[in-house]
Amino acid sequence: MKKGKKDDYTVKSLAGTAIALLLSIGIFILANLLFPFRQFGPGAEVADTMQIIFMLHTALSFFILALSVFLLFTYLKDYFLLRSKFTLGLLVAIFSFMLFAVAANPLLHKFLGVYGSGGPFQLAPYLFASISLAILVWVSSK
Repeated sequence: MKKGKKDDYTVKSLAGTAIALLLSIGIFILANLLFPFRQFGPGAEVADTMQIIFMLHTALSFFILALSVFLLFTYLKDYFLLRSKFTLGLLVAIFSFMLFAVAANPLLHKFLGVYGSGGPFQLAPYLFASISLAILVWVSSK
């Protein structure tokens, strides 16, 4: 394969990855604009242990997002080279994991004012993880 053609795939992959990353960041910004930041409660303080858990949860969520972005770039580049439905399935699964990372991030819940209240924001990460795993099972069974 010529180097120029491979570079084109890399550029396309970088562009697709950048778009996905900007969309995930846009979710945070849009959520903050639509639902202004709210505190946990009037004058309520969170215990030190809960703050540590909150920070770890947030850090792990961003770590999953970063790994997903890297994998998205890698498989997007492979998809442009191979045009395989299996690679496309992996791309959808990885994108779903990105949505999992965004939906599981407690900062999003805090921005929306629903932290710890349950509801659809507590369910969304499990939905995205289930979609990802179902796609991976489908790809593995072929």
